[in-house]
Amino acid sequence: MMSDSSRDGRALPEVPLRTEDSSADAAAIDYQVDHLTRYAYASPVTRNYGRAHVEPRATPHQRVLSHEVTVDPAPARLTAHTDFYGNSSTYLLVDGPHDRLEVRSRAHVTVTERRYGAEAMSRPWEHALPEHWGPLQSGGSIDFTQPSPRIAVSAAVREVAAEVFWPQRPLGECLAALTALIHTEFTYDSQATTVTSTLEEVLAARHGVCQDFAHVGVAVARSVGLAARYVSGYLRTARTDDGALGTRAVDQMIGSAASHAWLSVLSPGTGWVDIDPTNRTFVDQRFVTTAWGRDYTDVPPLKGIVVGPPGAGSSLDVAVGVVPLTDADN
Repeated sequence: MMSDSSRDGRALPEVPLRTEDSSADAAAIDYQVDHLTRYAYASPVTRNYGRAHVEPRATPHQRVLSHEVTVDPAPARLTAHTDFYGNSSTYLLVDGPHDRLEVRSRAHVTVTERRYGAEAMSRPWEHALPEHWGPLQSGGSIDFTQPSPRIAVSAAVREVAAEVFWPQRPLGECLAALTALIHTEFTYDSQATTVTSTLEEVLAARHGVCQDFAHVGVAVARSVGLAARYVSGYLRTARTDDGALGTRAVDQMIGSAASHAWLSVLSPGTGWVDIDPTNRTFVDQRFVTTAWGRDYTDVPPLKGIVVGPPGAGSSLDVAVGVVPLTDADN
C-alpha cells in the first residue's frame, strides 16, 4: 500500500497483508488491558441495569490469560453471558441510590501475528462469495452477509463498492483498496457523529469515527455478497510519566484512547481477514479484540437502563490502556 497521512498531519503506520509465505516472524506480545467507564449523575439514581462487552475474547491470534470486571458501587448482581457469536458479556445490576457508577475491566492477553493464505488472498474476490464456502464454514457466517439494524445496502454504498470490487480483482487487493478509500475519502472527526448516527448520514457527510468507518466497510463488503462483521476492541497505547491511561498512542494510532472498531471479511481457505480503515492498515499485534457482531448494536462496550429522577443529567468519562508488559515491547 502507498503511504498516506492522517487528517491532522501525523504520519500513519501502514502494515501490509501478511501471508503464510512472508518472512520474519513477529514475537507474541503480552498486554495489560484496562478499561474504565465512569458515569457521574447530577441527581442520585435508584437503579442501574447494564451489559458490558469489555472482555477480550479468545481467537486464533489472541489468548486471554486473565480477566475481571469490577463495579462501584457494589452490584446486587454481576453475571457473565456468552452470546450466539461466542462473545462474552457482563450483566450488572446496581440496586439502591447512587450518584456515580464505575465499571472497570482488567485483562491480561497475548496477541500473536496474523497470517493469511497467499493463494486465498490472491484469488478473485468472487471466490469468497457464499457459494464457494464449502461444508466446513459455520452456518452462522451467513448472518454477516445480510442487512442488520445499523447496516443496509443503498445506492450510496454501491457507489463506493464499484470503486473497489472490480471483476476478478484479487481479494487481498480489494481489502487494501477498501481500507485506503475509506481512510482517504472520510475524515476522522469525533464531533461529527454520535452512536445514533445512521450509515446514510455518515456516507453523506464523509465525517465520522472508527465505528462509522467500520459500518461503511461492512456495508460495502456485504453489498457485493461477501460476509463481513463489525469488530470491537482496543488499540495498543502507552502510559504517560504520571501513569495515566490512554493518553499517548504508540505509533500515533487514531482511536487508541477509547474503545476501537474495525471490520473483518471472510475468505474461504484462510478465515476472517481484519482491516482497520481508521488507521489504513491490516489488523496486527497492536489490536486487542473484545467482540464481533453484525454491527455496533450487537456489541457496544456498555449499554443499559438507569432509573432515576426525570430529566436528570449525567457525565461520562472513559479511560483505556493497552500496555505491553515487557520492556522490549515499549
